[in-house]
Amino acid sequence: MTSSVPELKILVVEDEDSKISEWQDAIAAHNADEENKGFRIQMTTSKNVTDAKRQLDLHRLDAVVVDLRLQVEPGVADNNSQGNDLVRHILEVQPLGVVVYTGQQADADTASYDCPQVRVMDKADGMEQVFTWLGENKDVFLRLRGAKSAFNRETARVFFRSIWPRWSHWTSSTVQGADLTEVVARHVVAHVHDSMLNAGGDATHPEEAYFVPPLKARLDTGDLVQYDGGTWVVVTPRCDLANQGKVATILLAFCEDISAKWKELEASGNANKAAKDMKRLIQHEGMPKQHFLHPMRDAAGQARGPWMVQFHHLKAIAAEQADLAPGIRIP
Repeated sequence: MTSSVPELKILVVEDEDSKISEWQDAIAAHNADEENKGFRIQMTTSKNVTDAKRQLDLHRLDAVVVDLRLQVEPGVADNNSQGNDLVRHILEVQPLGVVVYTGQQADADTASYDCPQVRVMDKADGMEQVFTWLGENKDVFLRLRGAKSAFNRETARVFFRSIWPRWSHWTSSTVQGADLTEVVARHVVAHVHDSMLNAGGDATHPEEAYFVPPLKARLDTGDLVQYDGGTWVVVTPRCDLANQGKVATILLAFCEDISAKWKELEASGNANKAAKDMKRLIQHEGMPKQHFLHPMRDAAGQARGPWMVQFHHLKAIAAEQADLAPGIRIP
């Protein structure tokens, strides 16, 4: 009989056969009660860092459980903290859930992970804590899997319709020996974004409007900043900000905080009228001199906005203040 519950695919990196057997038994017990648990688990195992990296390339995984002291290569018995290197590798190359499952919690180099979502768990507390964590984050992992599928679908479309048929143009316009990897990646991402946006009728989620935290250390076009007692948005063209020293001033447009009006509409008892009024706000109230910015939550989780950008209310600041971006930019 086909199971009706979703399946999470995990990689367990453990070099002791007895521990792997314990994982197999625990997962079998979990899956026997999958209807009540809400998901089942499929496990792949690795005993060393080299094989774990290979498994990461071969399988579509949702999460990885890493023991810290691992064999570097098969047959190398000396234990060490290679698991820290593996965790850092995962954080650089794969969007996955990561659990450090260890009997030496103090050896977990959490400062170098720089990612509070990596969970460090004590083996002494048992495997059930890992299953609980998987259940708590199940929706994130399943949504991410769906996002990867959607990305692959649209990538296939642009590859077969555009990139491969026009490959000779890509190579003929490139300096001999130059690597096209990053160029093609940018092209694919741009096409996938536009294609998916078009398929959704140009409708977006508010979280799509912002990069939190910001991608760049310096101020960039579209950044929100706290300045002179108010919120402003950088409107200097991106090409002028690309090279430091190109412009002497940075142009800001004032953002009028309309959060009170927005909250009033959200709490309105007349849902239909409120929806129409909110739509009018989102459409800038039909005024070209202003632009609606969605509400957001900053890096600390604080709710901000929404705002109406007032393009007739501008301010110029010295370009040197771009070096102070972390101090004035909304993170």
